[in-house]
Amino acid sequence: MVSFFFITIHFCLSGKEIYWKKVKVENEVFVYRAKINGKIAFRGVGKMMGKPEDLVSIIEDPSSWKNWIRNLKYGKLIEQLNQDHKIFYQTIHSPFPISDRDVVYESKIYRDHPKTIRIEMKSVEHTKAPKTIGVRIKILFSRYIIETINENTIRVTFETLSTPGGHLPAFLVNWASENYPISLLGGLRKELLK
Repeated sequence: MVSFFFITIHFCLSGKEIYWKKVKVENEVFVYRAKINGKIAFRGVGKMMGKPEDLVSIIEDPSSWKNWIRNLKYGKLIEQLNQDHKIFYQTIHSPFPISDRDVVYESKIYRDHPKTIRIEMKSVEHTKAPKTIGVRIKILFSRYIIETINENTIRVTFETLSTPGGHLPAFLVNWASENYPISLLGGLRKELLK
């Protein structure tokens, strides 16, 4: 498992290195945060039992999203441009009195190496997207890096930086974002074992 305090990766919006600081470990998911252009990004890293392509299928299948995305109300494929480039829509339930959120985003799959798959996501506008149900989230970047460790084990890294829209206190956004990688990777683990 990753155990050092700072991690450096070499790709981000600004082209500069990102320095990730470990903030917690829960359910064998290591959570990190980084400051990027004045905003806080989060990263979760955990191991799972399963095959990389099976996990990609789960991530790209709207019919399974409710099983592993917390507070998801609805999701669908808007357009498939090719096998590795799709446009999706999701709606997320928020507790009262916060408005519900939704997001329109593109997903692109890259097979960087025989043992590594990367899925890159970011918000886009699309003519077939539904009208917003409350407040539209803007994903600046989200990515999954899926690495084969051995025949039955993969390491999954999830990174995200988004603006939730509306007027939410920074501490609430940070708290939710810090816990999101844990629930997300935990849900994917369970779904992958089905």
